[in-house]
Amino acid sequence: MTDKLILALDMDSADEALALVRLLKPYLSLFKIGNQLFTREGPAFVKALRSEGVDIFLDQKWHDIPQTVAHAVTAAVALDVRYVTVHASGGLEMLQAAQAAVKGSRTEILAVTVLTSLDDGALRQIGFDRTTAEQVVRLAQLAALAGVAGLVCSPLEIELIREQVKEPIKLITPGVRSSKDGLQDQKRTLSAAEALKRGATHLVIGRPITKATDPVAATQALMAECGLV
Repeated sequence: MTDKLILALDMDSADEALALVRLLKPYLSLFKIGNQLFTREGPAFVKALRSEGVDIFLDQKWHDIPQTVAHAVTAAVALDVRYVTVHASGGLEMLQAAQAAVKGSRTEILAVTVLTSLDDGALRQIGFDRTTAEQVVRLAQLAALAGVAGLVCSPLEIELIREQVKEPIKLITPGVRSSKDGLQDQKRTLSAAEALKRGATHLVIGRPITKATDPVAATQALMAECGLV
């Protein structure tokens, strides 16, 4: 069993997600609940998964005024989730408020840098004159200053962050694939094995497993490819 591969439960049905968790929990211990499933099923589904003995990555990517984010994080702490995400672009005060809200709990804050669906051209469209790499480093340094446990970033920026951020920090890379899969809607990604080799601590993977004809076989193959067995 590993927690280095985090399965993204990006589906509509709680029953479908729960069945998949029960099928894969002998292999994976950490599952991501994102906006799609949490909006449909809410906190009750988080509790249902926790009762299965697995850990939860609650991926809500909060970006709001500090007090609002702190209250949201406090609610996540009450659900006993392992990780919860906020946007690093919310600013230092917001990040510090989120970090303060997890004090004394097992929940850890992960700060999202630049979404892996964005590239330099997309950043220019929304008014940034920095490259994605420059923006990622700037936000990573801000998040590290706030004391958060980890960052969500593209595997293409792992080595750069490790060079520029000296504090020990977890790096979680979303949208990774096996070496046989295409990019789909990700613009800045690598294979799972490559991401781990560059220094990622955790990988988020979804469709290569959730859409597989045999999810167990797909999980086992990816674990073997990444040297996690």
